[in-house]
Amino acid sequence: MTLLKRILLLYTLFFIIPLNILVAEDIKGEGDDGKADGIFFVNQSMLEPLFDKLYDLENNKEGKINIVHIGDSHIQADFFTNAIRESLQYKFGNGGFGFTFPYNLIGTNGPVSVKYACNAQWQSMRNVGAVNDMGIGLSGIALYTSAEDFALQLQTAEGFEFNKIKVIYPTVEPQYKASLTAEPLKVSRVGAVTSATGFKYHKVVGGENLSVIARKHGSTITQIKKANNLTSDKIRAGQTLKIPVKGVAVKPVVEKLNLDIDSLDCIVLDSMPYFSSYKSDTALNLITLLPVGDRSTYNLNGFVIENDEPGIVYHSIGVNGAKLSDYAKYPLFFKQLPILAPDLIILSFGTNESFGRVSQSEYISQINDFAENIRKYNEDAIILVMTPPPSMYRRTRPNTYILNYTTALTGLEHLPVWDLYTRMGGASGIAPKGQFAKMMDRRKIHYTVSGYRAQGELFTSDFLEAYDNYKKTKKN
Repeated sequence: MTLLKRILLLYTLFFIIPLNILVAEDIKGEGDDGKADGIFFVNQSMLEPLFDKLYDLENNKEGKINIVHIGDSHIQADFFTNAIRESLQYKFGNGGFGFTFPYNLIGTNGPVSVKYACNAQWQSMRNVGAVNDMGIGLSGIALYTSAEDFALQLQTAEGFEFNKIKVIYPTVEPQYKASLTAEPLKVSRVGAVTSATGFKYHKVVGGENLSVIARKHGSTITQIKKANNLTSDKIRAGQTLKIPVKGVAVKPVVEKLNLDIDSLDCIVLDSMPYFSSYKSDTALNLITLLPVGDRSTYNLNGFVIENDEPGIVYHSIGVNGAKLSDYAKYPLFFKQLPILAPDLIILSFGTNESFGRVSQSEYISQINDFAENIRKYNEDAIILVMTPPPSMYRRTRPNTYILNYTTALTGLEHLPVWDLYTRMGGASGIAPKGQFAKMMDRRKIHYTVSGYRAQGELFTSDFLEAYDNYKKTKKN
């Protein structure tokens, strides 16, 4: 053996191998599986104030912790979020279902644990469209009707009973009263009418003309004149104009139409700006909402249902096709968010941004702006960002924008981040022989129910591991 080889061997034995052992031990930490503790969390220490609350909840069995999960179509169906909800509530207690929205009244997908029925037609506007003044808030979807006498019912499945309900709307003054005595409405069929046209209203200010108003609302001069029976282009300041808007309308077929609304016993709702609430001494699974006052339009932004038990309340808010910028268009979203009293706010965005070719720097800028807007109204809430899951372009090429977003997010120093992309194996995880390949839909953008549940279980596993490590540190 040459002198050079002997020197290299000694260097390896005394320096390289010991160094690798130290690094391996550092990565292994206190975990049993050799994986780095919290390896898929970045800035994990920022979650400790939340872990403090979870520790008190687990040991004292008092109070509630509110987690709000906001995102796009990956969130709207509630498969992903419900898997997290079930696991966290199993460990820390079930404090209630949380935020819920009448998706089925507008013919779109949503959670199956809470159902709605109504004997009136409703229309909707989503935040993904042009900016409008129909009152898009916390749900990301404006739900509205011009019906004067209607009954809207919220009914929960067995195991999801509630004692407290909040009714959220886009006005300071209340829009609803409630009854506990109405019999259930039975909807035999719901058919979505995607071409339905509704109206919103615009009050003319000095200097405006029909051309300006039409551009502002994404309409045309001809459409506005027809809606208001105008024979000329002349309008005046202070005049209120009807603006036609395209939405999604649903005409339910209700088997039980003989509700005598005037004969129903109504309960008093405590009203605050943007919501009214009611607390029952007994558990409920059905409540009926009725209109209050004489309004041209009644609006809804959603409901919150809770029970009397201590534990986790997991609120899920998602809009199909939505981006960060869509929610950010409406200040009402941020103003209504405190209604949920969030302790932790989880942001799951990036898929729609990636297919819109939003650059890495712009995406991060939007994340930062969104977080800043949240903090204006929720100073004590922790904001956790999830990287988007892997997806493909045209079912063949990996979505490299997602990789770029992940790289940028995991490099942040001011926000905790959970790396879902890497946790799923990145692009290789959805390749033909990847672990999640058979858990994706045909387009290779969305996942199957089992795919979303698997993602939720991955998060819960990492989150609870991080929490357990926190508890070990606390005890030491």
